Amino acid sequence: MPIKAPRICSCGSRIAGNAVCICRQRAKAEADKRRPSASARGYDGKWQRESKAYLARPENAHCACGCGRRADTVDHIIPHKGDMKLFWNRKNWAPLAASPCHNSRKQSLERRSLNNLESQ
Repeated sequence: MPIKAPRICSCGSRIAGNAVCICRQRAKAEADKRRPSASARGYDGKWQRESKAYLARPENAHCACGCGRRADTVDHIIPHKGDMKLFWNRKNWAPLAASPCHNSRKQSLERRSLNNLESQ
């Protein structure tokens, strides 16, 4: 398996191929401190019941991306960002496999689109 070459972080530090720079680790820790808990963001007992019932429906059994995996996560197609009306709108829900479809692909796309908006 090939090894990634070292790189230079935006802070100027030289980083091993698969490592994360300490400045990025600190920034993530600070953001996590400011972020409300999952329960405060709406992911409470009611969400657990409703999302489980949504995934139990036959039409929601498989991942919406088309990979063929069994769906085990309800994704918000348009990020709700605290808007509870959008959070509970079932037309905004999609069944996804947690890994890799939700935890990698979808979040990567969201980060990319946020970065593109910030750079404009």
